[in-house]
Amino acid sequence: MIFDGLENVCPYENDNFKYSFIEDSIESECVDFRKHVLNDSAFTRNRIWGFGDYVKHILFNQRKTIQNNIDTHLKYSKDCVGSYSKQSFSEQRININPDVFKRISINYLRNIGYINLQKNCEFFRTFYGFRLFAGDGSRFELPNKKLTLKEFGFKENYDKKINVVFSGVVDVLNDFMIDGLIGKRGVGEHTLIHKNIEKCKRLIIPEKSIFIFDRGYNSIELMVRIIEMHSYFVIRLRKDTYIGERESMTSDDEIVEIELDKTRRNQFQNNYFKNKIRFFNSLNLRIVNIKLETGEIETLITNLPQETMSKEQLKEIYKARWGIECTYKTLKQRLQIQNYTAQTEIGIQQDIYSTFLLYNIFCYSRIYLNLIINKNMRKKGKKDYYDVNQSHLISRLKIDLFETILDPSKVKNFINNLIKKCTPAPNKVKKPRQYERKKTTPNRYIQTQYKPTF
Repeated sequence: MIFDGLENVCPYENDNFKYSFIEDSIESECVDFRKHVLNDSAFTRNRIWGFGDYVKHILFNQRKTIQNNIDTHLKYSKDCVGSYSKQSFSEQRININPDVFKRISINYLRNIGYINLQKNCEFFRTFYGFRLFAGDGSRFELPNKKLTLKEFGFKENYDKKINVVFSGVVDVLNDFMIDGLIGKRGVGEHTLIHKNIEKCKRLIIPEKSIFIFDRGYNSIELMVRIIEMHSYFVIRLRKDTYIGERESMTSDDEIVEIELDKTRRNQFQNNYFKNKIRFFNSLNLRIVNIKLETGEIETLITNLPQETMSKEQLKEIYKARWGIECTYKTLKQRLQIQNYTAQTEIGIQQDIYSTFLLYNIFCYSRIYLNLIINKNMRKKGKKDYYDVNQSHLISRLKIDLFETILDPSKVKNFINNLIKKCTPAPNKVKKPRQYERKKTTPNRYIQTQYKPTF
């Protein structure tokens, strides 16, 4: 359940949830901002907006028309600026490295105590002391504009949906987005997931981390990378992979020798790992067959020892992978991550990566508010678990955060107002249901040429 292991954590202490966590996360990158500027001549003169103003605007704008976003921002301007053109904004934003927004999101996770390489904070969930990280890709649709097509590697007259791969790594027990990357045309999930993991390994405790992947990630190179960093993985196997090794099994849970033949070696893309496996003829990995309620056999491969995780525990670990699908749903539907305010590659990356902060704030707020809600429910004698209304929480964050970040006078009541507005009328957590997956053709989430104006 969502709240297992957190019953003894006190959510009423203000030290657990401060607005300053957000403010400090932004300011720490804006102090020495030159390292995030792509053009040496940019942000060298005194202008109406400085680097910090642009960063805050991109982080918290309402995803309406550019001019509407600017006008809303100017209402809180200290200098009583009457107007600012969208042309000036667009010309300046292309000088900001999109990675600054990922850095701000990581700063926030560090400030709330999530990233602590010395110990795991009791405020955050683990699975028998391990954090569970799911990696997966999702199709992101881009605006069909001439400049966008060119910069993302599409032909000028491309007449189909402009889809590229987004790849992310999510802590599926706490829902935090640890890393995400948007690729160009032709760049697949496997290429991006290796970059994701390389970024993640400095932010986690490798020995206490388990990476979970669906059957599309049956890559020995990926397994070797995770083994090399002293972490663990659980991957679902396709029915047509490792057939010989699986037929040799005499039980449903065995250590199996995976032969590193020429075909498998040639699939390696990274020269470091390709050279490393030259000295090995095989890998000893654990293969587990799990019978589902439907009667289907699900096969997992892992490097977790049998004495560390049982067969039933592996089933629970892989089941947790569904959390990353919920993350993509929230990012796309609730946070409108595909509602872009730009047509350039840099601008689109800024829109996507800036959403990470708001999403992680939402996840932390959800944990905090759920503790308050469920403690109150226990006092009333209710034994069920309850979850804050997610859409209401996100809408309050979008409005209140935007106002608070630009109007410091509202900081004092930010947390109290969030608790007051979001803790009433929570949703009862229902038991998971199983449905047969239906193949559908998704419609566009947002028409990029028409933005909401109110």
